[in-house]
Amino acid sequence: MSDQKYFNEEIETLPRERLRALQLERLQAVVTRAYRQNPFYRQLYDEAGVKPEDIKSLEDIQKLPFLEKKSVRAAYPYGMAMVPPGGEQGALEVHATSGTTGKSVPVFATRRDLQNWAELNARELWMVGLRPGDILLNCYGYGLPTGGFGFHYGALKMGVMVIPMGSDARQYERIFEFITDFGVTAMCMTPSVGLYLGRKARELGIDFSRTRLRIGLFGAEPWPWETRLKLEEYFHITAYDEFGMTEFLGPGMTCECQERNGMHAWADTFLVECIDPETGEWVEEGQEGELVWTWLTGEGTAMIRYRSRDLSRLWWEERCPCGRTHPKIGAIKGRTDDAVSIRGLLVFPSQVEAALLRFPETGTNFRIVVDRHDGLDTFLLKVEVKERQLLEQSERCQELARAMAEAVKSVTGNTPKVELVPPDSLPRATGGESKTASARVEDRRKLHAGT
Repeated sequence: MSDQKYFNEEIETLPRERLRALQLERLQAVVTRAYRQNPFYRQLYDEAGVKPEDIKSLEDIQKLPFLEKKSVRAAYPYGMAMVPPGGEQGALEVHATSGTTGKSVPVFATRRDLQNWAELNARELWMVGLRPGDILLNCYGYGLPTGGFGFHYGALKMGVMVIPMGSDARQYERIFEFITDFGVTAMCMTPSVGLYLGRKARELGIDFSRTRLRIGLFGAEPWPWETRLKLEEYFHITAYDEFGMTEFLGPGMTCECQERNGMHAWADTFLVECIDPETGEWVEEGQEGELVWTWLTGEGTAMIRYRSRDLSRLWWEERCPCGRTHPKIGAIKGRTDDAVSIRGLLVFPSQVEAALLRFPETGTNFRIVVDRHDGLDTFLLKVEVKERQLLEQSERCQELARAMAEAVKSVTGNTPKVELVPPDSLPRATGGESKTASARVEDRRKLHAGT
Protein backbone atom coordinates (compact mmCIF):
# COMPACT_ATOMS: atom_id res chain seq x y z
CA MET A 1 0.00 0.00 0.00
CA SER A 2 2.86 2.39 0.75
CA ASP A 3 3.86 2.30 -2.94
CA GLN A 4 0.52 3.82 -4.00
CA LYS A 5 0.63 7.36 -5.36
CA TYR A 6 -2.90 8.12 -4.15
CA PHE A 7 -4.96 7.10 -1.16
CA ASN A 8 -8.09 6.83 -3.35
CA GLU A 9 -6.92 6.92 -6.95
CA GLU A 10 -10.36 6.51 -8.56
CA ILE A 11 -11.86 9.57 -6.88
CA GLU A 12 -8.73 11.72 -6.74
CA THR A 13 -8.13 11.38 -10.49
CA LEU A 14 -11.75 11.34 -11.69
CA PRO A 15 -12.07 13.42 -14.90
CA ARG A 16 -13.52 16.89 -14.47
CA GLU A 17 -16.73 16.20 -16.40
CA ARG A 18 -17.49 13.21 -14.19
CA LEU A 19 -16.71 15.21 -11.05
CA ARG A 20 -19.09 17.95 -12.19
CA ALA A 21 -21.82 15.41 -12.93
CA LEU A 22 -21.33 13.90 -9.48
CA GLN A 23 -21.50 17.36 -7.92
CA LEU A 24 -24.82 18.10 -9.63
CA GLU A 25 -26.30 14.78 -8.56
CA ARG A 26 -25.26 15.35 -4.95
CA LEU A 27 -26.27 19.02 -4.96
CA GLN A 28 -29.79 18.13 -6.09
CA ALA A 29 -29.99 15.41 -3.46
CA VAL A 30 -28.84 17.56 -0.53
CA VAL A 31 -31.09 20.50 -1.47
CA THR A 32 -34.10 18.17 -1.75
CA ARG A 33 -33.34 16.50 1.55
CA ALA A 34 -32.77 19.81 3.34
CA TYR A 35 -36.05 21.23 2.02
CA ARG A 36 -38.06 18.16 2.99
CA GLN A 37 -36.46 17.37 6.34
CA ASN A 38 -35.40 20.69 7.82
CA PRO A 39 -37.84 23.51 8.72
CA PHE A 40 -35.04 26.10 8.65
CA TYR A 41 -34.21 25.38 5.01
CA ARG A 42 -37.84 25.03 3.97
CA GLN A 43 -38.60 28.52 5.30
CA LEU A 44 -35.37 29.94 3.82
CA TYR A 45 -36.14 28.61 0.34
CA ASP A 46 -39.84 29.41 0.45
CA GLU A 47 -39.03 33.03 1.32
CA ALA A 48 -36.58 33.12 -1.60
CA GLY A 49 -39.17 31.59 -3.93
CA VAL A 50 -37.00 28.62 -4.91
CA LYS A 51 -37.78 24.89 -4.92
CA PRO A 52 -35.45 21.87 -5.14
CA GLU A 53 -36.70 21.09 -8.66
CA ASP A 54 -35.34 24.49 -9.82
CA ILE A 55 -31.79 23.12 -9.52
CA LYS A 56 -31.22 21.62 -12.97
CA SER A 57 -27.55 22.58 -13.42
CA LEU A 58 -24.60 23.57 -11.24
CA GLU A 59 -25.11 27.18 -12.33
CA ASP A 60 -28.59 27.02 -10.79
CA ILE A 61 -27.01 27.00 -7.33
CA GLN A 62 -27.00 30.77 -7.74
CA LYS A 63 -30.79 30.68 -7.36
CA LEU A 64 -30.35 29.56 -3.75
CA PRO A 65 -29.92 32.20 -1.04
CA PHE A 66 -26.62 32.46 0.78
CA LEU A 67 -26.30 30.98 4.23
CA GLU A 68 -24.98 33.60 6.65
CA LYS A 69 -23.36 32.82 9.99
CA LYS A 70 -25.88 35.04 11.81
CA SER A 71 -28.73 32.95 10.35
CA VAL A 72 -27.06 29.72 11.40
CA ARG A 73 -26.51 31.08 14.90
CA ALA A 74 -30.19 31.98 15.11
CA ALA A 75 -30.99 28.30 14.48
CA TYR A 76 -28.93 27.22 17.53
CA PRO A 77 -28.91 24.57 18.94
CA TYR A 78 -30.65 21.99 16.71
CA GLY A 79 -32.00 24.11 13.86
CA MET A 80 -29.34 23.00 11.36
CA ALA A 81 -29.50 19.31 12.34
CA MET A 82 -30.74 16.88 9.69
CA VAL A 83 -30.98 13.87 11.99
CA PRO A 84 -31.89 13.27 15.66
CA PRO A 85 -29.19 12.66 18.29
CA GLY A 86 -27.94 9.08 18.65
CA GLY A 87 -29.06 5.84 17.12
CA GLU A 88 -27.69 4.01 14.11
CA GLN A 89 -28.70 6.76 11.64
CA GLY A 90 -28.46 9.71 14.02
CA ALA A 91 -25.79 12.18 15.07
CA LEU A 92 -23.00 10.52 17.05
CA GLU A 93 -20.59 13.43 17.43
CA VAL A 94 -21.00 17.19 17.74
CA HIS A 95 -18.37 19.86 17.12
CA ALA A 96 -18.78 23.62 17.22
CA THR A 97 -17.11 26.89 16.35
CA SER A 98 -15.50 28.85 19.17
CA GLY A 99 -18.34 31.30 19.62
CA THR A 100 -15.81 34.15 19.91
CA THR A 101 -18.16 36.65 18.25
CA GLY A 102 -21.51 35.11 19.22
CA LYS A 103 -23.25 31.77 19.66
CA SER A 104 -21.29 28.69 18.60
CA VAL A 105 -22.25 27.07 15.30
CA PRO A 106 -22.73 23.34 15.97
CA VAL A 107 -22.06 20.66 13.37
CA PHE A 108 -23.64 17.22 13.78
CA ALA A 109 -21.88 14.15 12.40
CA THR A 110 -23.36 10.72 11.69
CA ARG A 111 -21.36 7.53 11.49
CA ARG A 112 -21.07 7.96 7.73
CA ASP A 113 -19.97 11.60 8.14
CA LEU A 114 -17.17 10.48 10.46
CA GLN A 115 -16.10 7.79 8.03
CA ASN A 116 -16.03 10.29 5.16
CA TRP A 117 -14.13 12.76 7.34
CA ALA A 118 -11.44 10.15 8.00
CA GLU A 119 -11.24 9.37 4.27
CA LEU A 120 -10.77 13.02 3.28
CA ASN A 121 -8.03 13.59 5.84
CA ALA A 122 -6.30 10.36 4.85
CA ARG A 123 -6.23 11.64 1.26
CA GLU A 124 -4.55 14.84 2.41
CA LEU A 125 -1.97 13.17 4.63
CA TRP A 126 -1.15 10.73 1.83
CA MET A 127 -0.96 13.61 -0.67
CA VAL A 128 1.78 15.41 1.28
CA GLY A 129 3.85 12.26 1.67
CA LEU A 130 2.76 10.37 4.80
CA ARG A 131 2.55 6.58 4.58
CA PRO A 132 1.66 3.72 6.94
CA GLY A 133 4.35 3.55 9.59
CA ASP A 134 4.85 7.32 9.80
CA ILE A 135 4.30 9.12 13.10
CA LEU A 136 2.18 12.29 13.23
CA LEU A 137 2.48 14.85 16.03
CA ASN A 138 -0.93 16.52 16.11
CA CYS A 139 -0.72 19.98 17.67
CA TYR A 140 -4.19 21.12 16.70
CA GLY A 141 -6.76 21.49 19.44
CA TYR A 142 -8.82 18.51 20.55
CA GLY A 143 -12.35 19.25 21.75
CA LEU A 144 -15.25 21.12 20.15
CA PRO A 145 -13.06 22.57 17.35
CA THR A 146 -12.42 20.05 14.59
CA GLY A 147 -8.70 20.60 13.94
CA GLY A 148 -7.31 17.86 16.11
CA PHE A 149 -9.92 15.21 15.41
CA GLY A 150 -9.84 15.53 11.61
CA PHE A 151 -6.19 14.65 11.11
CA HIS A 152 -6.41 12.16 13.98
CA TYR A 153 -9.14 10.17 12.24
CA GLY A 154 -7.35 10.46 8.89
CA ALA A 155 -4.09 9.15 10.32
CA LEU A 156 -5.85 6.16 11.87
CA LYS A 157 -7.60 5.47 8.57
CA MET A 158 -4.29 5.16 6.72
CA GLY A 159 -2.24 3.40 9.38
CA VAL A 160 -0.26 6.30 10.79
CA MET A 161 0.41 6.51 14.53
CA VAL A 162 -0.86 9.75 16.08
CA ILE A 163 0.49 11.62 19.09
CA PRO A 164 -2.44 13.83 20.23
CA MET A 165 -0.29 16.57 21.73
CA GLY A 166 -2.89 19.35 21.50
CA SER A 167 -2.44 23.04 20.83
CA ASP A 168 -0.79 24.32 24.03
CA ALA A 169 2.54 25.61 22.72
CA ARG A 170 3.72 26.34 26.27
CA GLN A 171 4.61 22.66 26.61
CA TYR A 172 7.27 23.20 23.96
CA GLU A 173 9.97 21.24 25.79
CA ARG A 174 7.74 18.17 25.87
CA ILE A 175 6.89 18.65 22.19
CA PHE A 176 10.58 18.73 21.27
CA GLU A 177 11.21 15.70 23.44
CA PHE A 178 8.50 13.69 21.71
CA ILE A 179 9.71 14.69 18.24
CA THR A 180 13.16 13.39 19.09
CA ASP A 181 12.36 10.37 21.26
CA PHE A 182 9.44 8.94 19.28
CA GLY A 183 10.87 9.56 15.83
CA VAL A 184 8.08 11.89 14.70
CA THR A 185 8.07 12.23 10.90
CA ALA A 186 5.26 14.77 10.42
CA MET A 187 3.44 17.41 12.44
CA CYS A 188 0.38 19.62 12.06
CA MET A 189 -0.45 22.93 13.79
CA THR A 190 -1.25 26.57 13.14
CA PRO A 191 1.54 28.64 11.56
CA SER A 192 1.69 30.97 14.57
CA VAL A 193 2.22 28.01 16.91
CA GLY A 194 4.87 26.73 14.51
CA LEU A 195 6.75 30.04 14.59
CA TYR A 196 6.59 30.12 18.38
CA LEU A 197 7.94 26.57 18.66
CA GLY A 198 10.60 27.22 16.05
CA ARG A 199 11.97 30.19 17.91
CA LYS A 200 11.92 28.33 21.21
CA ALA A 201 13.81 25.47 19.58
CA ARG A 202 16.37 27.91 18.18
CA GLU A 203 16.86 29.37 21.68
CA LEU A 204 17.45 25.86 23.06
CA GLY A 205 19.87 24.98 20.26
CA ILE A 206 17.75 22.12 18.90
CA ASP A 207 18.71 20.94 15.40
CA PHE A 208 15.73 19.21 13.76
CA SER A 209 17.87 18.07 10.82
CA ARG A 210 19.11 15.38 13.19
CA THR A 211 15.57 14.05 13.75
CA ARG A 212 13.21 12.11 11.45
CA LEU A 213 10.87 15.11 11.06
CA ARG A 214 10.30 15.95 7.38
CA ILE A 215 6.69 17.14 6.80
CA GLY A 216 4.61 19.96 8.31
CA LEU A 217 0.92 20.73 7.72
CA PHE A 218 -0.16 24.24 8.69
CA GLY A 219 -3.55 25.95 8.54
CA ALA A 220 -6.47 27.55 10.44
CA GLU A 221 -5.14 31.08 9.83
CA PRO A 222 -3.79 33.08 6.87
CA TRP A 223 -0.02 32.86 6.50
CA PRO A 224 2.25 34.41 3.86
CA TRP A 225 4.97 32.63 1.92
CA GLU A 226 7.60 34.24 4.16
CA THR A 227 6.15 32.32 7.11
CA ARG A 228 6.43 29.06 5.16
CA LEU A 229 10.10 29.70 4.46
CA LYS A 230 10.77 30.50 8.11
CA LEU A 231 8.99 27.33 9.30
CA GLU A 232 10.99 25.23 6.86
CA GLU A 233 14.19 26.84 8.09
CA TYR A 234 13.34 26.22 11.75
CA PHE A 235 12.26 22.59 11.41
CA HIS A 236 14.08 21.34 8.28
CA ILE A 237 10.74 20.24 6.79
CA THR A 238 8.62 20.75 3.71
CA ALA A 239 5.66 22.90 4.80
CA TYR A 240 2.20 22.45 3.28
CA ASP A 241 -0.88 24.65 3.44
CA GLU A 242 -4.25 23.17 4.40
CA PHE A 243 -7.63 24.75 4.96
CA GLY A 244 -10.81 23.67 6.68
CA MET A 245 -13.80 25.06 8.56
CA THR A 246 -15.40 23.63 11.68
CA GLU A 247 -18.82 24.13 10.06
CA PHE A 248 -17.87 21.47 7.49
CA LEU A 249 -15.85 19.17 9.74
CA GLY A 250 -12.63 20.72 8.47
CA PRO A 251 -9.73 19.86 8.14
CA GLY A 252 -10.28 17.62 5.16
CA MET A 253 -11.67 20.28 2.79
CA THR A 254 -8.54 21.42 0.92
CA CYS A 255 -4.81 20.83 1.02
CA GLU A 256 -1.73 21.36 -1.12
CA CYS A 257 -0.24 18.48 -3.03
CA GLN A 258 3.52 18.17 -3.45
CA GLU A 259 3.40 20.74 -6.28
CA ARG A 260 2.45 23.38 -3.66
CA ASN A 261 0.65 25.50 -6.25
CA GLY A 262 -2.81 25.89 -4.75
CA MET A 263 -4.85 23.61 -2.49
CA HIS A 264 -6.99 20.85 -3.98
CA ALA A 265 -10.64 21.15 -2.88
CA TRP A 266 -12.35 17.75 -2.80
CA ALA A 267 -15.08 18.23 -5.40
CA ASP A 268 -16.81 14.92 -4.66
CA THR A 269 -17.66 16.25 -1.19
CA PHE A 270 -17.72 20.05 -1.49
CA LEU A 271 -18.89 22.53 -4.10
CA VAL A 272 -16.98 25.79 -3.77
CA GLU A 273 -17.86 29.09 -5.42
CA CYS A 274 -15.89 32.34 -5.52
CA ILE A 275 -17.97 35.52 -5.37
CA ASP A 276 -17.58 39.26 -5.28
CA PRO A 277 -18.17 39.92 -1.56
CA GLU A 278 -20.01 43.16 -2.37
CA THR A 279 -22.39 41.94 -5.11
CA GLY A 280 -22.60 38.21 -4.36
CA GLU A 281 -22.00 37.47 -8.07
CA TRP A 282 -19.50 34.88 -9.31
CA VAL A 283 -16.10 36.29 -10.24
CA GLU A 284 -14.12 35.08 -13.24
CA GLU A 285 -12.20 31.84 -12.69
CA GLY A 286 -8.87 32.60 -11.03
CA GLN A 287 -9.97 36.05 -9.81
CA GLU A 288 -9.83 36.91 -6.13
CA GLY A 289 -13.09 36.79 -4.21
CA GLU A 290 -14.88 35.30 -1.21
CA LEU A 291 -15.24 31.52 -0.98
CA VAL A 292 -18.74 30.08 -0.60
CA TRP A 293 -19.07 26.41 0.35
CA THR A 294 -21.70 23.70 -0.03
CA TRP A 295 -21.35 20.36 1.74
CA LEU A 296 -22.59 17.82 -0.79
CA THR A 297 -22.43 14.69 1.37
CA GLY A 298 -23.22 15.88 4.89
CA GLU A 299 -25.82 13.70 6.60
CA GLY A 300 -25.98 15.17 10.09
CA THR A 301 -25.80 18.83 9.06
CA ALA A 302 -26.71 20.64 5.86
CA MET A 303 -24.46 23.56 4.89
CA ILE A 304 -25.58 24.95 1.53
CA ARG A 305 -24.03 28.14 0.05
CA TYR A 306 -22.34 29.11 3.32
CA ARG A 307 -20.38 32.36 3.10
CA SER A 308 -16.96 31.74 4.60
CA ARG A 309 -15.72 35.38 4.53
CA ASP A 310 -12.35 33.94 3.43
CA LEU A 311 -10.63 35.69 0.51
CA SER A 312 -8.94 33.47 -2.05
CA ARG A 313 -9.06 32.36 -5.70
CA LEU A 314 -10.67 29.33 -7.34
CA TRP A 315 -9.62 27.57 -10.54
CA TRP A 316 -9.73 24.22 -12.32
CA GLU A 317 -6.84 22.57 -14.12
CA GLU A 318 -7.41 19.74 -16.58
CA ARG A 319 -5.03 17.69 -14.48
CA CYS A 320 -2.50 18.89 -11.90
CA PRO A 321 1.07 17.64 -12.43
CA CYS A 322 0.43 15.50 -9.35
CA GLY A 323 -2.26 13.70 -11.38
CA ARG A 324 -5.26 14.93 -9.37
CA THR A 325 -8.21 16.57 -11.09
CA HIS A 326 -9.98 18.38 -8.26
CA PRO A 327 -10.16 22.19 -8.38
CA LYS A 328 -7.79 24.40 -6.47
CA ILE A 329 -8.06 27.41 -4.21
CA GLY A 330 -5.23 29.81 -3.52
CA ALA A 331 -3.75 30.53 -0.12
CA ILE A 332 -6.19 32.38 2.09
CA LYS A 333 -5.24 36.06 1.84
CA GLY A 334 -7.45 37.21 4.69
CA ARG A 335 -11.12 37.60 5.49
CA THR A 336 -13.74 40.12 4.51
CA ASP A 337 -14.25 40.65 8.25
CA ASP A 338 -10.48 40.68 8.90
CA ALA A 339 -9.34 43.69 6.90
CA VAL A 340 -9.22 46.96 8.78
CA SER A 341 -9.65 50.27 6.98
CA ILE A 342 -7.01 52.80 8.02
CA ARG A 343 -6.99 56.24 6.42
CA GLY A 344 -9.17 54.89 3.61
CA LEU A 345 -6.91 51.94 2.78
CA LEU A 346 -7.59 48.28 3.64
CA VAL A 347 -4.88 46.62 5.72
CA PHE A 348 -4.73 42.85 6.18
CA PRO A 349 -2.83 41.35 9.14
CA SER A 350 -1.26 38.84 6.74
CA GLN A 351 0.31 41.75 4.80
CA VAL A 352 1.79 43.17 7.98
CA GLU A 353 3.10 39.74 9.00
CA ALA A 354 4.84 39.29 5.65
CA ALA A 355 6.58 42.64 6.03
CA LEU A 356 7.71 42.00 9.61
CA LEU A 357 9.10 38.56 8.86
CA ARG A 358 11.81 40.19 6.75
CA PHE A 359 13.45 41.22 10.02
CA PRO A 360 15.30 38.56 12.05
CA GLU A 361 14.60 40.58 15.21
CA THR A 362 10.83 40.01 14.90
CA GLY A 363 9.34 37.86 17.64
CA THR A 364 6.27 35.62 17.57
CA ASN A 365 3.44 38.15 17.66
CA PHE A 366 2.31 41.64 16.72
CA ARG A 367 -0.80 43.75 17.25
CA ILE A 368 -2.38 46.46 15.10
CA VAL A 369 -3.94 49.21 17.23
CA VAL A 370 -6.13 51.68 15.35
CA ASP A 371 -7.49 54.81 17.03
CA ARG A 372 -8.76 58.25 16.06
CA HIS A 373 -7.45 61.60 17.28
CA ASP A 374 -8.74 64.97 16.11
CA GLY A 375 -10.80 63.18 13.47
CA LEU A 376 -7.82 61.36 11.94
CA ASP A 377 -6.96 57.64 12.06
CA THR A 378 -3.82 56.61 13.93
CA PHE A 379 -1.97 53.37 13.21
CA LEU A 380 0.10 51.89 16.04
CA LEU A 381 1.91 48.61 15.42
CA LYS A 382 3.17 46.75 18.47
CA VAL A 383 5.82 44.18 17.57
CA GLU A 384 7.31 41.59 19.89
CA VAL A 385 11.07 41.28 19.57
CA LYS A 386 12.83 37.95 19.67
CA GLU A 387 15.41 38.96 22.30
CA ARG A 388 14.45 41.06 25.33
CA GLN A 389 17.99 42.48 25.52
CA LEU A 390 17.40 44.33 22.25
CA LEU A 391 15.05 46.74 24.04
CA GLU A 392 18.02 48.02 26.07
CA GLN A 393 19.63 49.38 22.88
CA SER A 394 17.70 52.60 22.30
CA GLU A 395 19.35 53.73 19.08
CA ARG A 396 19.14 50.32 17.43
CA CYS A 397 15.46 50.03 18.41
CA GLN A 398 14.71 53.39 16.81
CA GLU A 399 16.40 52.34 13.56
CA LEU A 400 14.60 48.99 13.55
CA ALA A 401 11.22 50.61 14.22
CA ARG A 402 11.75 53.02 11.30
CA ALA A 403 12.75 50.18 8.98
CA MET A 404 9.73 48.09 10.00
CA ALA A 405 7.40 51.06 9.44
CA GLU A 406 8.78 51.53 5.92
CA ALA A 407 8.40 47.81 5.17
CA VAL A 408 4.76 47.84 6.30
CA LYS A 409 4.09 51.00 4.28
CA SER A 410 5.48 49.33 1.16
CA VAL A 411 2.79 46.62 1.26
CA THR A 412 -0.17 48.47 2.82
CA GLY A 413 0.22 52.09 1.77
CA ASN A 414 -0.03 53.11 5.44
CA THR A 415 2.87 54.13 7.68
CA PRO A 416 2.46 52.87 11.24
CA LYS A 417 4.13 54.07 14.40
CA VAL A 418 6.08 50.96 15.46
CA GLU A 419 6.47 50.14 19.12
CA LEU A 420 8.81 47.29 20.02
CA VAL A 421 7.66 45.26 23.03
CA PRO A 422 9.08 42.32 25.05
CA PRO A 423 8.68 38.68 23.89
CA ASP A 424 5.36 36.97 24.73
CA SER A 425 3.81 40.22 26.01
CA LEU A 426 0.92 40.58 23.53
CA PRO A 427 -2.44 38.74 23.61
CA ARG A 428 -2.44 35.45 21.71
CA ALA A 429 -5.24 33.96 19.63
CA THR A 430 -6.93 30.82 20.87
CA GLY A 431 -9.21 28.39 19.04
CA GLY A 432 -11.31 29.98 16.33
CA GLU A 433 -10.02 33.48 17.13
CA SER A 434 -7.05 32.86 14.85
CA LYS A 435 -9.36 33.27 11.84
CA THR A 436 -10.75 36.64 12.91
CA ALA A 437 -9.53 40.19 13.23
CA SER A 438 -9.81 39.93 17.02
CA ALA A 439 -6.57 37.97 17.03
CA ARG A 440 -4.27 40.77 15.88
CA VAL A 441 -6.34 43.93 15.46
CA GLU A 442 -7.55 46.27 18.20
CA ASP A 443 -9.82 48.93 16.72
CA ARG A 444 -10.36 51.58 19.39
CA ARG A 445 -12.31 53.84 17.01
CA LYS A 446 -15.43 51.90 17.99
CA LEU A 447 -15.11 53.38 21.47
CA HIS A 448 -15.48 56.86 20.01
CA ALA A 449 -18.45 56.05 17.76
CA GLY A 450 -21.19 58.58 18.26
CA THR A 451 -19.03 60.86 20.38
